[in-house]
Amino acid sequence: MEESETHNLDYLIKELEEGDWRRKEDAAELLAELADPRAVDPLIKALKDDDCHVRETAALSLGVFEDSKSVEPLIKLLDDERASVRYAAAIGLSGVGDKRAIGPLEKASKDDNPMVKKVAQMALTSVKERK
Repeated sequence: MEESETHNLDYLIKELEEGDWRRKEDAAELLAELADPRAVDPLIKALKDDDCHVRETAALSLGVFEDSKSVEPLIKLLDDERASVRYAAAIGLSGVGDKRAIGPLEKASKDDNPMVKKVAQMALTSVKERK
């Protein structure tokens, strides 16, 4: 990785940890675009942010990395009070593709929110089809 990319990564991680919710949300999205695996731990930490927008974007971003250590934190997010966060968690789990998500995604496919229900069903199919 070039020095400028490392600087960008460090800057984005700091923004994810210390910025206001809009800056955190932007940082999470940009970390996914950089696709540097060093972003996984800070993104996992962001899943516990007070702001739902930050949790949602961090969950979506984690799907890019396909890192199995994000599975359990994403599974916990399937019970978030916000439908948009549960939706993002299902998409993130689909991206990771770990079989441990099957049971929780089956439960999420019965969510009261039709959007969450549909995405969880699609994520479940995706995870089951992975080798």
